[in-house]
Amino acid sequence: MMSTSQSFNQEFKIETWTLYGVGMLAIFTRLASQIRRLGIKRLRTDDWLIITVIPWYTLLVVSVNRVIIGGGSNYMTPEDIAALTPQTKADRISGSKWVLVSEEVMVLCVWTCKICMLLIYRRLTEGLTRGKIINAVLIYVAAGFVACQIALFTTCRPFSGYWAVPATDDQCWSYYNFEIVEGTFNVSADLVVLLVAIPLLMKLRIPIQQKIILVCVFGMGVFVIAAAILTKVYSLVPDLVSYSYLNWYFREASVSIYVTNLPAIWALFRDIFPAVKYWGYPSRTYSDGTVENRKTWLPQFGTNYSGGPDVEFRDDLEMFDRLGMTNSIEGLDGRSKDQGLALSVSELSTSGHLAVYKDVPFIIAGKKV
Repeated sequence: MMSTSQSFNQEFKIETWTLYGVGMLAIFTRLASQIRRLGIKRLRTDDWLIITVIPWYTLLVVSVNRVIIGGGSNYMTPEDIAALTPQTKADRISGSKWVLVSEEVMVLCVWTCKICMLLIYRRLTEGLTRGKIINAVLIYVAAGFVACQIALFTTCRPFSGYWAVPATDDQCWSYYNFEIVEGTFNVSADLVVLLVAIPLLMKLRIPIQQKIILVCVFGMGVFVIAAAILTKVYSLVPDLVSYSYLNWYFREASVSIYVTNLPAIWALFRDIFPAVKYWGYPSRTYSDGTVENRKTWLPQFGTNYSGGPDVEFRDDLEMFDRLGMTNSIEGLDGRSKDQGLALSVSELSTSGHLAVYKDVPFIIAGKKV
């Protein structure tokens, strides 16, 4: 199918702009959540990076709609070529330029999301063997980005052939070599991240209700991989080549943005609805047999806590234990009840375990944790 119908155009417009609206809402909600928790000056690298996605994502929705609604591209059948008029040729030249724009901003959008997610995973796996794997994946993703840029800017010669109507070379309308390079790095990097992240999340010592939510959030990466594969199917398989690949392009970019921003949005949701923080956690039991429901008490800072600008609140991933500490809240002794949750260094050496609670900054031996 080389040309599109009016119904397809209308459905495409509604779908892409709806997905775009949700994606932008996710970005701004994430930024509001992080500013609320950390302050503007203490935003992390991935928070600043996600801001750069805004122009790429906006250009992507504009460009794919210009291709569909503006008369197509130099992707044409012999019948389309025979029916060319000066006006339709001018429209297709314009559309072909928008295709080139869409390919570039798609890479910028998706790769930025990958880096943001990998930075989150690196914080989560800091000090663990998996942290080295994440660092290796970061290098692999960077190499993939460079490879995509080289492929995009070298496979069609002359470069102006990308908007030549009719196309002077198959590479100038199919982007075949570029699609192979982009798809290879794109899908393989996502697969490695999932293979590292999902087992890690499954091993977290948290209630099953909390674990299911985390796994579902990051499990959305499976859809991103599926969408990436389908874009290649509809742009490379001869019998299936059609403008439908643009639907899957935008779905892939949109879900990538959703997945990247959901952890911070989830943290905001927990702040707005405090009861969500306690899903699955048991009641608090003291040595004297007193049982107190988890929802009726809040963490208190002991005398050993010293707040300050250097104390960094852990985000929704970092708050879970990684180094043998436990989130168990049963069996706390009487001293914990009277003194709050902050334990001194001497208590750490004699206590059977360290209870670590959500969204609680703490310092051990003067070192930020």
